[in-house]
This record gives sequence, C-alpha cells and structure tokens, in this order.
Amino acid sequence: MNHSGFEPLVAARRDPALAAIWIVFALTLALQTELVFNRPVNWDEFFHLTEGHAFAQGRLSEVLQVLYARAFGWLAWLPLDAVDQIRLARVFMQACNLFTVVAICAMAARFVPPAPALLAGLAYYTGGYILQHGFSYRADPIAAALLMGALWILLASRLRAPALAGAAILCGLAVLSTIKVIFYAPAFAGICWLRLAQADDRRAVGVRLAAFVLGSLACSALFVGLTMLTLPEGFAAAGKTLHTSGTMMFNEGLFPRWPYVFMALAFAPVLGLAVLAAPAALVQADAGRAVKLVMASMMLPLLSLAFYRNSFPYYYVFIMPPAVVGAAWSFQQLAHQFPLRLITLALAANALLISLATPREIMPVQRQVIAAVHEIFPQPVAYIDFPGMIVDYPKANFFMTTWGFQKYWAGYKPSFSQVMRDQTVPLMIVNHEVLADNQHEPGGSPHLLPEDRLALRE
Repeated sequence: MNHSGFEPLVAARRDPALAAIWIVFALTLALQTELVFNRPVNWDEFFHLTEGHAFAQGRLSEVLQVLYARAFGWLAWLPLDAVDQIRLARVFMQACNLFTVVAICAMAARFVPPAPALLAGLAYYTGGYILQHGFSYRADPIAAALLMGALWILLASRLRAPALAGAAILCGLAVLSTIKVIFYAPAFAGICWLRLAQADDRRAVGVRLAAFVLGSLACSALFVGLTMLTLPEGFAAAGKTLHTSGTMMFNEGLFPRWPYVFMALAFAPVLGLAVLAAPAALVQADAGRAVKLVMASMMLPLLSLAFYRNSFPYYYVFIMPPAVVGAAWSFQQLAHQFPLRLITLALAANALLISLATPREIMPVQRQVIAAVHEIFPQPVAYIDFPGMIVDYPKANFFMTTWGFQKYWAGYKPSFSQVMRDQTVPLMIVNHEVLADNQHEPGGSPHLLPEDRLALRE
C-alpha cells in the first residue's frame, strides 16, 4: 500500500465500468447543492448563527465547541438576512462534507480496489441524514473533515514532520470545534497500531507517532489557551463547558435516541446494511491481523450511539465516516454479489427520494418572520424564543433543546423570570411547543418552573 489512496481513484476515473458511480456522485452533488439553498433552516442553525453574531459583537463567552462561531463571525457584517447568511455558511459546510467524502474514498482505497472504495464514499454521501445535514451550519461537518483529514494523513503519509504537524493542527482545531473528538480515539489508535505493525523501523515510527500525539495535545492546548485569553472568564469558561457536558450528555441510559438509529437505516439502506455486515466481512477478509484490527477500530466510534444523548440525525455526519471506511470490505463483497450499476442506481434512487421528501415551503416563512420582527422592532431588543431566530438581536433565554431544558432544571441556566427581571424583554416568538403550551393551556407548561409559567403568560 505505497500510495495515499487517492492515486488509484484518479487512475480509475476513466474506467468505463465506474462511469455510473461518477454520474451518481455528480447527481448527488447537484441535489445537495439545491438543498443548501432551499432546505428549511434548522433551529440549531439559527442558534449557531446567533453565537456568530455574539462573537462579532464581543458577547461570546464560550471557548470550546464554538469554532463555527469564530470562523463565521464575519457573516454578521454582511448586508444579508439570517437565512441568506446561513445559506452562505452552508456552502462552506458542504465543502467540508465533500472533503470528508474524498477522505473516505481515499482511505478505503488503501484496503480495497477503487470500485468498492468509491461505493463506500457514495453510500455515505447519498445517505439520508448525510445528504440532508452534511451541509448544515453546525460543528459536525467541520469536525468530521478535520478528523478524517488527520486520519488520512496518519494512514497514508510517510510520517514526516510536515505531515505530522499538519495532522496535529487538524486535531487541535477539531478539539476547539467539539469535545466529541474523543469518540474518534479508537480510530486514531488503530491507525497508529497499523503503522507500527507495518514499519521496518518500529522504533523510529513509534517516536514519530508519539510526536504526533504530543503535537496534537500541544496544538489543542495552544488553540484553547489563545481563545481563553480573549474572554473575561478565561479558564473558568472552558471548565464550565466541560462540567456541564460531562454531567448532562451521558445521563439518559442506553440508546437514548434509538428511533433515529432505525430511521438512519431506513433512510440509507445500502449504507446501513454494509455497516451491519462489516464485522462478518472483516472475519472473511483476506488480510493480516493488523489490517483487520485497524478496520475494526474504525467501526468502534459507532458505539457512541449506545450512550451519547445528542445522537440526533446531524450527529451521523460526524460519527459515520470512520465506520464507512471500516466497512470497506462489505462494499467489496457487495460489488462482487451485485452489478455495479444496480448498486449505484439504488444509491441514486435513495438520494432522489430524500431530496423529494424535503420540504421547501418553510424557508420563505422563516424569512417572513424575521423580516416582520425587524419591521416591528427596528432597533435591537432582547427577546425570548426557542433557538435564537433573530440572530442580530440579543436572545434572553437559553437554547430550548432537551439538553438545554436539563441544564435549566438543574440550575445551570437562568430562569425566564430571572432574565425578565434583569432586562427588558418586549418580544417573545412562540416557535417551540413548550412556549405554545404555556400560552394556550390553562395551567401553563409543566416543562417550566411555576414562576416562569406565570411570568411568560403575564
């Protein structure tokens, strides 16, 4: 395997047997690009853009998990409404998603021929959750691209200093992007083990890999430290993030989001079947122990679905890429059992169905609501809503996700009545069922503290 994985893919680009795969790649890119501009804005995309505006206005107090806010804070300076700003951010996220697809194909091509390697990338790209959320303005597309880039470098490079430094920088940025990077640890460990097992001079390779690990830790500390210097709370801000994340993100038992697992299989059947068949394919594969070990390690991040409370559809964009590489032999078996054109046709049909099922009529309504608020309140005012829909105005309350409500009930977030005592809040946008229930049900919403029910109703 004396290639990066990209060379055999480039060499195969004129293979007529692979023409159908390239056509479906182009079709999927076109379908996803249309969704970039017309798929309704997700609620947390509004929240993320709100944090980008907070950074531009000097109000962002978080350190970890807000790389997207700092990287796209310049959106606040553009003469565009929130919807168009998110559309623009989505273009960059789509580029990250495309890079992840390339990394999947190139890494898989280190172990299997070009056809199954390309099928692996295409199955990921046409998967329902990935097609719909791979371009979303979130940390997940960024983190997936950064970590897959680092894994690709470790797997395919000669482990020289510039390559290792680049991989360490990517890992450091990934840590700044999300603390979920810890879920990729088995994949990194497996690739390091493979490089050691295949090395002629294991001591020299071991030293280089140790340098990569230390460099990644140093880059992470450097980037986080530099960010802390810009905040009044400093190290306390990062400590608060780690504390709340550790206490709130793993406390809902096994498979806390199990319905989404089944929907992931339904919305991407070819990908789902290949991943499920990967362990059996791994046992049957004609490969050495070290290679099998690294492929198994690439599958291990998926175990996070069993306990990670925020494993919603967008999470699959982040957690699936290494598992798709680990399933490379499944795709090789698939290519042997069925005609290549039939498989690509199934993947194309999946992408088309997902695109057709996506509503387009919601985004214009979102734009109308935003315009109406700016017409009624031409000057910024504090407001209460679910995600932070009016991104250039200061949101008064917490982000009303399930995690947000857990922190609210645990006392980590201020109550509605408290924020209304601290500042004037003349606006509430009823864009969450809890807010709607509280305003219309006789007893208010049971999801709110008693004093908050009364304060919001009055």
